[in-house]
Amino acid sequence: MPTTPPTALGIDVGTTNTKVALVDLAEPRVLAVASARTPAPADAADVLAGLVARVLRSTSHPGGHVSSGVVPCAVGVASMAETGVPVGPDGRPRGDWLRWDGQRAGAEADLLAARLGRADLFAATGVRVSAKVPLATWEWLRTHRPDDLHGGAGRWAGAADLVGMLLTGRLATDHTLAGRTGGYRLGRPGDLPTAFDADLLGAVGLTPAHVPDVLVPGEPLGVVLDGPFTAAGLRAGTPVVVAGHDHPVGTWAAGVRRPGQAADSVGTAEAVCTVLAVDPVPGPVAAAGMSLVRTVSGAHAALLAGSSSAGAAVAWWLESHGTADVDALMADVAALGDAPLDTLVLPYVRGRQTPAPDPDATPQVVGDLDGRSAAEGAFALLAGLALQARWMLDEQRRLAGADAATSVAVLGGPMSANAAWLRLKARVSPSPLRLVAEAEPVAAGAALLAAERSGLGGGSVAVLPSSPVPGRPDGAASDVEHALSRFVAAARGGGRGGRDRSGTP
Repeated sequence: MPTTPPTALGIDVGTTNTKVALVDLAEPRVLAVASARTPAPADAADVLAGLVARVLRSTSHPGGHVSSGVVPCAVGVASMAETGVPVGPDGRPRGDWLRWDGQRAGAEADLLAARLGRADLFAATGVRVSAKVPLATWEWLRTHRPDDLHGGAGRWAGAADLVGMLLTGRLATDHTLAGRTGGYRLGRPGDLPTAFDADLLGAVGLTPAHVPDVLVPGEPLGVVLDGPFTAAGLRAGTPVVVAGHDHPVGTWAAGVRRPGQAADSVGTAEAVCTVLAVDPVPGPVAAAGMSLVRTVSGAHAALLAGSSSAGAAVAWWLESHGTADVDALMADVAALGDAPLDTLVLPYVRGRQTPAPDPDATPQVVGDLDGRSAAEGAFALLAGLALQARWMLDEQRRLAGADAATSVAVLGGPMSANAAWLRLKARVSPSPLRLVAEAEPVAAGAALLAAERSGLGGGSVAVLPSSPVPGRPDGAASDVEHALSRFVAAARGGGRGGRDRSGTP
């Protein structure tokens, strides 16, 4: 009788949607995916249990009964960063998500920067203090909702942390998520802090008792407890890990794990990550609007650059132009092939975080769209998005020096679904691209990390399959460089400075 290959479950709590993926560890490949709009914290257990049940039943015996052969051996949880909710001693959330894009804590961020020193904070944490950073949100809570976190035995739960607690009963996080809060010191690769920093927490009136435990890289969170998730088909006692921040988890799953490698992770937001052998000087990194981070393994430094204007910019364009048949429009865009890059759209629907940070940047047409078709307008937007990513990668190459990437892995649902966008990205890229075609690489990566950290897979470290993306057409280099020059000049010319309220990763 044939044996069923081992599987692991990955959960990705995203800005827009939450995905659950069941992964065959032998190949690896995704067997089934279920998704829903990211629920409010109070609804997370019910929604996630429903997604788990859907995934397991889709690979079960006829009649809807879950087969023991498809019960996952491990569960991994990844999520967006800089997003969380205060919870009470009973674990119940106190309100809705306080998200990275909420912009509520801009004044508090400015006060923290003035009091603690903007450059000093960056050097200590690798994070630029801004409205999206939880450290500023915690200061905002102290003034506006003091009973939620600072009083009443409250604790902060990041998005992945809350899901992990629902599964295991333990509130803990990993260093990639803790490192995005502004309350966790960067540490040295291979020697990371094992807790949030008491002095940084004290600056906003908190103690380590108010925040999650920080897991050592590779340390499991706990095991699945009896409750809604076992009713959905998981086995009690199944190991659970906090895989980490969504973009680094996807980067790891794509095989980008050593210095000189880079990944471009595209979803609602977009993140470009280059793995480094050593940290660069922090000042220029902060000035460029980027972050210094550690890879999910904790073994290497990395540069992280983010843009909130990725899938969010496409959604904005489609809504503002009243597009009903998106598939037909994108097919028309793809049919344009390598059309001239004479008209571009600066895709800044939420300002620009990097390079040349400008929180007030707005969409702008470079060229003339008058008389152009709907497909040509969408082409100009996708070209702008591709050039924004190229600009981020160029800045990372400059900052990385000898560790500059020689190839880039591209991943994320929009890249596997939108051939026109991918073609433009390859056309303008300074380095060869390879596409990770898996539509849910973060959820898949969370499952693979859960398997690795639970000792599954015989010690082998799985990588999602990828394939080369055809590059720019012959003779197109000058066309691309001219378009990039026009794009960057227009973006810099539109900069108005001011407080950093923009973007993610």
